[in-house]
Amino acid sequence: MKTRRAMKVVSGTVAVLFAAATLSACGSDSESGDSAQSGKLTPVTFAMASPSWNAGYAVMAVVEAEGFYEQEGLKVTTNLFPSATQAAQQVAGGGADLGLMTVEPVAIGHDKDLNLAYFSSYWAKWIYSLEVPAGSDVTSIADLKGKKIGVSAVASSGATFARTAMKANGIGEDAASLVPIGAGAQQINAIKSGQVDALALWDIQYQMVRNAGVTLTPLPVKETADAWGGGFATTRKNLEAKKDILERFGRAVAKAFVFCKANPEAAIRDLWKLHPETRGNDPEEKALADGIKVLQVRLAGQGFDDKTLGRIDDAAFTRSLDFMASAGLIKKFPAKDIYTDTMFTAFNNFSHDDVIQQAKSAG
Repeated sequence: MKTRRAMKVVSGTVAVLFAAATLSACGSDSESGDSAQSGKLTPVTFAMASPSWNAGYAVMAVVEAEGFYEQEGLKVTTNLFPSATQAAQQVAGGGADLGLMTVEPVAIGHDKDLNLAYFSSYWAKWIYSLEVPAGSDVTSIADLKGKKIGVSAVASSGATFARTAMKANGIGEDAASLVPIGAGAQQINAIKSGQVDALALWDIQYQMVRNAGVTLTPLPVKETADAWGGGFATTRKNLEAKKDILERFGRAVAKAFVFCKANPEAAIRDLWKLHPETRGNDPEEKALADGIKVLQVRLAGQGFDDKTLGRIDDAAFTRSLDFMASAGLIKKFPAKDIYTDTMFTAFNNFSHDDVIQQAKSAG
């Protein structure tokens, strides 16, 4: 697999996302599974919604490092995009065959004929939440009025979540100020110095904050309890035209999940090998321990025991849509309008024991 950073940064606005749906495909639609059957690797372009690699995406590094894409006859090129909106734009416009993104851009694009649909889960749970430093006098969403909420960026999905949560709970989406605090050391400093009263981040970001010694308390958002977070999406055309490729991609990722659970330390080392910048400057023992804690957040609730990796739960997906509808972001529609759950059996059609053995023998 060849990995490169997307060179062209496109607009993250919803309007531009919708406009992208009218673009013609960029040639990737002409590929088929025939090349895999002839012994060649089928090229696949994958848009991943993340500005950088981190332990929360160790699964996607393991797919490459352990050769699971190649086992499935795929040659995958991964491009990173700063937001789910931008990743969705690439897929809708034909610049990528599929993408990894949270639920908002596909749901919001439903009424605008974006024509994207999910075919596999990656975030089995809603990943965004509101949290406050321990000892804060903010104990409910109503208490956020007039406060400052730290977000990675004002245009981030976490910021959208904060505004939606406030609106859904009756205090208005502008009741609190959103303060961009970036990531890493900048983020930690903003929290410790009291620049913000609350946070609107996502699950692995919170674990990274905790790894830095900051104690946080969740602020309940009942509307997103047991909601679905997002996963792999493609165009509706590709659901049929590239079904075999999508199933092979999903199976490669499922193998990586099994590997990560069996040997999380080896998974983090795979990430470091492919993306050395994720190693950080901490002593190896702490860096490994912190990375494993972040990875464990991603592994939670994935469906290992009953071999349902990649399955999309309709009730959880519906809760996500209900939350967005409650804030007026979308009109209510059936969840099945933007996802299919017909492929997860194929994703799990491999020897889990063989992958576990591979993981346990890894250095």
